Amino acid sequence: MTFSNTLMADSRFIRLRSTWYGRLHAITPVLILTLANQAQAQNDPQFIILGPALTTEYQGSDEYEAVPMLISKARLFETPIEIEGLTARAELFQHNHWKAGLTTELDFGRDSEVENTAVARMEEIDSALNAGIYLSREVPDLLLNDDALEFRMALFHDLSNAHQGAYGTLSASYELPLILPFKVEFELETTYANEDYMNTYFGVNPTDAAQSGFEDYQASHSFRDISFNTNIGIFTSPNWGGFVRLGVSQLLADAEDSPIVKAGDSTQYFVGLGVFYRLGD
Repeated sequence: MTFSNTLMADSRFIRLRSTWYGRLHAITPVLILTLANQAQAQNDPQFIILGPALTTEYQGSDEYEAVPMLISKARLFETPIEIEGLTARAELFQHNHWKAGLTTELDFGRDSEVENTAVARMEEIDSALNAGIYLSREVPDLLLNDDALEFRMALFHDLSNAHQGAYGTLSASYELPLILPFKVEFELETTYANEDYMNTYFGVNPTDAAQSGFEDYQASHSFRDISFNTNIGIFTSPNWGGFVRLGVSQLLADAEDSPIVKAGDSTQYFVGLGVFYRLGD
């Protein structure tokens, strides 16, 4: 879905998914330099949004931590690349408002340094590299001139053996046309995961039960959550602006019923603030 105006040509603000939250301190400078060089070489109006955010320590936690937020769109070796925190997409096909390509998503798991002492005693979850494919369809000028509705489906599988599972996401986003210096976008997304994934993040095996005091819990394949997000862009010039993202995610089904979540919170919030910078001329 485009998030553009007359000041920024084809620039786009991208959706943020709840699972990208993590530590980008080491890779952010490299990503910015690489994307900036590619955008300038292509003379294509691309952008970077960078700033701080608050998110939960892990899925189901009621404790929050500060993390960096990175969103970008640029070209890498002629291929359009979108980055949303720890999620990246490479567009390999485009025709008549249809897009398809490859997607990857990092998940930093859960360590023993979380605030919840019971969860901290459980086995740690290693970082996961998930990869798959996506397909999207955009419907421009649906209700108003320059508005847009986009549907996207993505399928992921674990390549790192952290959870050895798979999951899929289905989302819809609606972007309003520019109103003065403001641009607003609304997003609705849900995730369905298989049993291996759900048990890794929400299950309690006998060892974890003995160490944490939680009851044994076997999570089955089910919907993981449903999320609603609002993105607001405030532009001060063709190249500069501010960005605000507000999100709420409700864990569902076997995720919500997990003892891990009951000891925390099934409603997860996200707040991010960023500076927008348009790359290139």
